[in-house]
Parts: sequence; structure tokens; C-alpha cells
Amino acid sequence: MNTSYTSLFSLTTMHSYFASGSCETVAYHPSVETKKMMDTYGLLMRKMPNGFQIYTSTSQSIETYINYITQVTGIDALKFNGTATEQAFYNYTAQIPLNEIGMLSYTNTHQTNTPVLLQETFISQSSTNDILQITITFEDIVQAQKTGTDLAYQIQFTARETQWNYYIINTSNQNYHEIAIQSSTEEIQFSNKGETTLQNGQKAILFSSGTLLSLKDIAQHKFDLINTKQTIAGNRKETIFKGLPIPNASNLQLLDNSTIASPMYVYI
Repeated sequence: MNTSYTSLFSLTTMHSYFASGSCETVAYHPSVETKKMMDTYGLLMRKMPNGFQIYTSTSQSIETYINYITQVTGIDALKFNGTATEQAFYNYTAQIPLNEIGMLSYTNTHQTNTPVLLQETFISQSSTNDILQITITFEDIVQAQKTGTDLAYQIQFTARETQWNYYIINTSNQNYHEIAIQSSTEEIQFSNKGETTLQNGQKAILFSSGTLLSLKDIAQHKFDLINTKQTIAGNRKETIFKGLPIPNASNLQLLDNSTIASPMYVYI
């Protein structure tokens, strides 16, 4: 005997940090109460790389089925939690305040035009293993089934913006006349902040981005370290380091002016 399943809703997670736009670094699971109810009344959760989908195999109308569950249990919503599968998620996600403990809360807003973009509220907590919690009310599910709408929710994370700081350490002892960072786009430029001393005592030349730049999982633009060399025929540019590295999201610095910076150390 074949069993027929009806999709109640789906949720996908997007993130501008990833070149694909899809976020696969959050693992979802139902709350304890929701898990117990799902097991009792035959709701199924199909996990996807960037979200999940909820199904039922009931032969009743969805409205009758949902109303019965509410009458028996008093439950009027499904609740799910999400856990970050990598620690760097807390760094490259702008919605999460640095140096604060808490979670992002999402609740559907009785919209059935899909996809429904869920809005977050950050809730401070003393401790938590989950990074987010989602509440989906039965009311929206019933309304979507009445109108024949495929109910799809979406969470959109934004990559954190930081000041990109390149520390150029000259270990070759070569005499460079005038070094600079050459950008592949005019919108992003780096200024020479002069010589600075690192914590290990090494001297470095600091180049800082003129604007805050979004963290990315792969390079979106190309930055080269160049030197303007003086010759008999005049000044000539030479490339010292082709394709400077992009920031490691696990390594952030909070500067004195409350700016979040991404330090990168380049040895030449």
C-alpha cells in the first residue's frame, strides 16, 4: 500500500557569506515538545542541506487534522532550534553581536506569499547551545492549505563587514621603494597607514581598507601587492605578491574605536 504525504511547509537558509548564497552550516531539530507531538501524530521532518521540510501522511483535511492536534494537546505551533555546525558562523554572521551570548528568534508573521522572509530578534541568554529558534504557527499552515499555497519560509543571513588590515612583513630585507595594494575594483582601495610594531616585536607596514568589506568564503575581488621601482628609464611597477589572501573569519579584532577588523599577515 502506497502512503501519500502532504508537505505542510519548508524552510531554507541563505547567507551572503557564501558564494552560492546557500547556508549549510546550521543543523535543525525540533524542540522537545514538538518532537513528542510529531512522533505521536505522524509528522515527518525531511532535512535538507540548507533547511528542512515538514510532511504529514494524514488522510484528513489539513484543517481537520491540525484542529484535532490543537484540541488534544493545546499546542498551536511547531518549534525548531538550529545549531551552528562551525564556530566561525558566529564571526561571519552580522545578525549575531560579537562578545554576546544569545540566540536569534524567528516567528512567522501570518503571511502566506512565498517565500516568506522571516525576521529575527536577538535574545540574550546566559548560555545556549543553539543559535536560533523558529516558531511556525498552525494558523499559517491551515491558511496556506486552504489557498493551495506551497508554504515556504526563508531565513536570510548577512555577512559581517569588517575593516581589512594587511600587515606586510619584509623578511627578505629587500629595499622596496614604494609598496601599495592594487585592487581589481575602484570601489575598494587600501591606504598605507605606515609602519607598526606587531605583538611579537616584528615591524610591519599596515594597509587598511577605506571602507568596511563583507567577509566571504572565497575571494570576490583580486588584490596584489606591488612596488614602484625606480629605474634609469623611469618608475616601473612590479608585482611582489599576486593575489593577497582574504580574511579568515575565525580571526577578528575589536579595535579601540569599536570597529571590527580582520587582520592578515603577509610575509615578503
